[in-house]
Amino acid sequence: MFYYLAQADITSSFSIVALANQLLNGISIVGILLLTGLGLAITFGVMRIINLAHGEFIMLGAYVTFLLQSTFNLDLLLTIPFSFLITATIGALVEVSIIRRLYGRPLETLLATWGLSIVLQGVIKLIFTAQLKYVKAPAYISGNLTFLADAEGSPMIAISYYRLFIVFIALVLLALTSYLLYNTDLGRQVRAVTQNRDMAKCLGVNTSLVDMITFAYGCGLAGVAGTVISSLKSVSPPMGQDYLVDAWMTVVTGGVDKLIGVLAGAFLIGESNAGIAYLLNDPVARVIVLAAVIVLIRYKPEGLFTIQKRS
Repeated sequence: MFYYLAQADITSSFSIVALANQLLNGISIVGILLLTGLGLAITFGVMRIINLAHGEFIMLGAYVTFLLQSTFNLDLLLTIPFSFLITATIGALVEVSIIRRLYGRPLETLLATWGLSIVLQGVIKLIFTAQLKYVKAPAYISGNLTFLADAEGSPMIAISYYRLFIVFIALVLLALTSYLLYNTDLGRQVRAVTQNRDMAKCLGVNTSLVDMITFAYGCGLAGVAGTVISSLKSVSPPMGQDYLVDAWMTVVTGGVDKLIGVLAGAFLIGESNAGIAYLLNDPVARVIVLAAVIVLIRYKPEGLFTIQKRS
């Protein structure tokens, strides 16, 4: 009897350890979702632009990091500003040449950005070929943060420092974006253009410049996401498509009018995915989470957080 009780205790302890590791893995998923969804929250939540090429801007950021590492042997952290500037510049050119002519026409914008995603993938294949590329993570953030170890010192509950770094970068970008939108003159102009474009133009706001800067900033955030994610996954032309659906789910779940909604959506989807995957498996978890998001959009299309508006 004591033998079976001991076995049950061991099984229970291992289950708790596995669940704790899965929830810690969920935190890293939250960081990735927040990173990939933040740029989309700007282009869609603020500008109401359905950008199906968002994943390709993530891919461009990853390729910028690979190019700088392979050519100049730059540290991954040092490539972040370059990824932001290059992808933001490409985003500004896209806004001026394509998006600017399609405001207020969501179907045409959707088709145009879908075509743009195909073009960007084709250009990258011509330049870098379709072979997988690899980015090195910095040595000083390698290893694991251990919360619980066994008698031999082997980690039982741990999370990698790099995944914590991803969460840190995501929160820093969220705080920076919130500051820019709500505490600067440019942010006030962006919100004014979003709420009433004609009135903002009458008050002297250069709406075309605001549109370009806002779209470029959202694309730059996507480029930073690509840089940070690049060492977790091999870099390839279609890599951005893997994050596009998750980014959209994050934005529409939290709500498109407030940045706090992006954080809430990332946390709910990331931790729910991790918890359900522990109980069942990863494919089933993704299906259940996606179905839950569809139900949420059906009965609460504005998301969990939204700005109160007068009727």
